[in-house]
Amino acid sequence: MRLKAAPVLLALASSFCCAFAADQCLKPTPKNPICAAPIPLPSLATVFPPPKDHPTASIEAIRNTLALYPFAIDGKNFAALEKIFAEDVVANYSAPLNVLSPLSTVQTVLEASLAPVTTHHSFGTQLIEIISPKIAQSVTYYQAAHFGGGDLVGEVAYAYGQYQDTWHKQKDHTWKIVYRNLVYMSPLIGNQAVFLPQN
Repeated sequence: MRLKAAPVLLALASSFCCAFAADQCLKPTPKNPICAAPIPLPSLATVFPPPKDHPTASIEAIRNTLALYPFAIDGKNFAALEKIFAEDVVANYSAPLNVLSPLSTVQTVLEASLAPVTTHHSFGTQLIEIISPKIAQSVTYYQAAHFGGGDLVGEVAYAYGQYQDTWHKQKDHTWKIVYRNLVYMSPLIGNQAVFLPQN
């Protein structure tokens, strides 16, 4: 069984990390402020230069803004996502949610898809680069646990991946996400039936 499954797992892993590798745009620039394709996993360690004189205040503002995301999702306060995402955000959450836009759609779809579960999101490795005074990019590793309800109390589905976010500075000087790629680093682990409505 394991020998037969190995090619399937390798194919899945390749699709997770390299599905958009043909897109040569690896980071936004002032002339091309959004890169729609996720950065392939092998490129993450080399596409970002070592920090030089990047403004600490902007980096911390982005880090603290992104930290609101687990609070909003785990607290089911989807209205608070307006503090994180721009109104015209495009968010590629990968299958099965796929590309969501604008903000109101992100809020509605996330609320509906997570209604059957309670969640725990946590962030790990993170890199934030200030590309220009008004453009930034971040890559954040995340883990998300989805706890079943009703007949599936005690069952969990785990997700491991990255949020690759493009940020634009707003007129009120806050930073908000204008484009997001959710890149899964493995298939979901655990009982995916927790996402189905329960008694």
